[in-house]
Amino acid sequence: MLLSIDHNTTYSYGKKVVLAPHTVRLRPRDGGGQMTHMFSLRTDPPEAGRSVNSDLDGNTTVTLWFTGESDSLTIDTSCVVETLRENPFDFIVSDVRFLDLPMEYPREQKAALRPYLAVSKKTALAVSPLRETVLSQTMGKTTDFILSLCEHIHDNFPHVAREQGGPWSAERTLREKRGSCRDLVELFAAVCRSVGLACRHVSGYALSARRKKGDELHAWAEVYIPGGGWRGYDPSSGLAVSDRHVAVASGATHGLIAPVSGSFYGDGAEVELQFRVRVRKTGKRQKKALGLL
Repeated sequence: MLLSIDHNTTYSYGKKVVLAPHTVRLRPRDGGGQMTHMFSLRTDPPEAGRSVNSDLDGNTTVTLWFTGESDSLTIDTSCVVETLRENPFDFIVSDVRFLDLPMEYPREQKAALRPYLAVSKKTALAVSPLRETVLSQTMGKTTDFILSLCEHIHDNFPHVAREQGGPWSAERTLREKRGSCRDLVELFAAVCRSVGLACRHVSGYALSARRKKGDELHAWAEVYIPGGGWRGYDPSSGLAVSDRHVAVASGATHGLIAPVSGSFYGDGAEVELQFRVRVRKTGKRQKKALGLL
């Protein structure tokens, strides 16, 4: 599937400010499940310079720096991405040792996966009733557990829109019995990690016909499965991720995948954030222009 995505982010400060360097994580990643055919990034005011880099997880970052003063900052990105994974279960677990939980990764893998396995004793205890419920339903089978957990959270924790703020803790989402997409990912990750499954946060876009107020930046999770690598699960929809999701950035915590991070200098200035996102299937004309027909 070929998807076109336009994303506008505008920060208004109410007065002239000096913009510090900003880091943008909005270029879709390339990998086994998707390929980026076009990406553009424009700012107003125009940046004085930019540097394209890779962060700890291999996400593409664009660092922007500015001169002068401005009362707003607009960041516009556009991209065309081809999603390639129609079947999210097109893998086999590489060894019978990994078919049952708790997961015990080989020593070298476990060392590399340590940031994605971190869960506090307090959180592990809080999620234990949910963990045990899903373990009993799936007889501790690895892939069954992951999908059933995703479905259980979707069925029992209604998705709510919460445009700003970091994710709630797993404990708070359990108390509230609801959550935004990033809140549900935090809960999903905590349960996975409590049974030894490496899990990371993902930001990106999802094609959905159900949204009435436009599209938005979305969050889901990826679990590391020996033989399958990093595989996506979206507890907001209760589904394994296939070709309707476009991954932009991934990290051990939600804070590491912020779409834009930066600051400004200006006494008395207060920032107001607005964004617009549009995700749509690409027509034949654009496919032809990209040489894909």
